[in-house]
Amino acid sequence: MTAGTGDKEKRSSGTKKVTLAHVAQAAGVSPATVSMVLNRRDGVSFSDETVAAVFAAAERLGYRSAGRAAGYTSIPSVLIVAPNITNPYYSTVIQAVQQAASHRGYATCIHTTYRSLASELAALHLARSMGMSGIIFAMLAHPQEVLEKVDGKLPVVVIGDRRQNLNTDAVELDNYEAGSLVARHMHELGHRHLAYISTTLDRANPIRTQRLQGLRDTFSRLCPQGGILVKSRDIRPETELENLQIEYVIGQELAEKCLGEKKITAFVAMNDMLAYGVIDAVRGAGFSVPADYSVCGFDNIFPSGFAGVGLTTVEHYMRDKGRNALEILHEKIRGLAFRRNITRVEYGHKLIVRGSTAAPRRASAF
Repeated sequence: MTAGTGDKEKRSSGTKKVTLAHVAQAAGVSPATVSMVLNRRDGVSFSDETVAAVFAAAERLGYRSAGRAAGYTSIPSVLIVAPNITNPYYSTVIQAVQQAASHRGYATCIHTTYRSLASELAALHLARSMGMSGIIFAMLAHPQEVLEKVDGKLPVVVIGDRRQNLNTDAVELDNYEAGSLVARHMHELGHRHLAYISTTLDRANPIRTQRLQGLRDTFSRLCPQGGILVKSRDIRPETELENLQIEYVIGQELAEKCLGEKKITAFVAMNDMLAYGVIDAVRGAGFSVPADYSVCGFDNIFPSGFAGVGLTTVEHYMRDKGRNALEILHEKIRGLAFRRNITRVEYGHKLIVRGSTAAPRRASAF
């Protein structure tokens, strides 16, 4: 963008009301496209790049929709943003936020992103255009791109990873140490060759990569003669939206590819949903858990404690994190905490040992 264009944008936003035409010019699209994107017109779709450009321009120029719901702002409201609601991890966090919000007198609205940058930017615009009191991100895939659009007037709390160093209020968990905890458990049982099963491993998913790094570093230190086979598959936001069972399916398919590796005696899944797919792959191939293969997950979502599952996993205190995130947001909204101060709360983690992990099978078992 040229300096002249930038000056024009500043004059437009500073001296008169910002219109759809201003947003369209800044985004390089038509006013009709801006209207359809911002109002989420049914039956019309645009590329992620177009949607992201429109929302970014609207945020940069301070555009506020004229169609804002009259009377909605009379109810203090909080927007809860999550990648999806099919994984019980996120649904548990959301319910915990809603419980705390109800106690504090807030209404809540849920926005799912499927880890799309355009959808995360849309959450900011939705909260502002509807006059909401604040936002809680149950997970933020693009923190730099999104948080730079927060102007300090809209309180935001992110539930994330300790090592992200987010410049905002956050409720955190050290996923590196969680991975290290699993590595120690597997080593103590006697396993020497593991498989790590995951969905997309990239910078937009630091929780996944930190769990893997903690697992790798600790296991290589404790068992230098051993090894970890990493199997992952990338998921596009569109795929996650269309397939409600995507994590389970990927866990199952990737585990099946590992069963031919005779040295592997244990699977570590990036989360419990993937672990369920791993367990079914092992059993579907005629093997037993844990006699033939041990399986461990992360999150300790409620089905993991079912008698037919009995998954060893890492407790991540979903309810506590959700309630605490709302309390931090409430303090910011009410002015009980200085707006310029950043509040960070870190939760520990605990290994929940159940029946899916045990000592490795004998070398001659197969």
